[in-house]
Amino acid sequence: MKTFNKLKLGGLSALMAVAFLVLTTSTALAGFFPADRPTYQCSTPTNCVGANHVTFNSFTNNPVVGDERPFFAGSLNGANVQDRIKVQDDEVIVLRAFVHNNADPNLIDKSAAIARNVKIRVLVPSAKQDEHNLVAFITASNAAPKTVNDTMSLYGDRKFTLDYIEGSANFSHKADGVTLVNDKLNDIIVSGSGTSLGDIHGCFKYSGYVTLKVKVDMEKPEIPPETPPETPPETPEKPEKPEKPTPEAPKSLPVTGPGAVVATFLGISSVSALLHRVFTRRLF
Repeated sequence: MKTFNKLKLGGLSALMAVAFLVLTTSTALAGFFPADRPTYQCSTPTNCVGANHVTFNSFTNNPVVGDERPFFAGSLNGANVQDRIKVQDDEVIVLRAFVHNNADPNLIDKSAAIARNVKIRVLVPSAKQDEHNLVAFITASNAAPKTVNDTMSLYGDRKFTLDYIEGSANFSHKADGVTLVNDKLNDIIVSGSGTSLGDIHGCFKYSGYVTLKVKVDMEKPEIPPETPPETPPETPEKPEKPEKPTPEAPKSLPVTGPGAVVATFLGISSVSALLHRVFTRRLF
């Protein structure tokens, strides 16, 4: 449920005061203004006595929307409108404002019940913060009070800005009280004094909805720098062992078999016999 801000200001002064609060604070500023304006009720769903002058959104038990004073809200992904919505990066929010001239043509002249030069302005904050309060203002040159407004808020886990989507503003209503039309609205709805809705007759059947879209541009989460993997300590290299010299193979292996022993013995005997003959001849 909205809390009501009873700021006793009028017209442009009220608009400027609310704009200042919205643009300079992230504190929730939910509520409608003027909160103490005269209100009207339906005794039955088909018996609703309105005002004897042009005034906007002051029925407290509209058979369709209920209390008209909190007339501004938002919708995410086609869900029901809400007064406060949590958002994420790149999401698109559809903002919606209900517009109803409460003048009763049964109480005053029909032409006197027409709201002249009706305008709507939606204040979309430009700051980067984690919560935004948006405000919709409805004005008419012959309305009393001249301006009514209402707020809604968007919030997130990180700071973000809101970008109005150009060409998204429309006014869905029954200009003749019978045929539903969808009028494209100028993008100045989010700047200056707002965009024109033309003249609006007094009665429930001429009421309608203004819609527009904003996109969430949320700052990216901080990613901690990557920690390089730990390098294991270097293992000292083991000194290389000197290679053992390979012994050279003998050119010929000694013959040690039994045949070699006999041959050696025979050779020695022959030499001995020869020497014996030589010495014998010399001595004898």
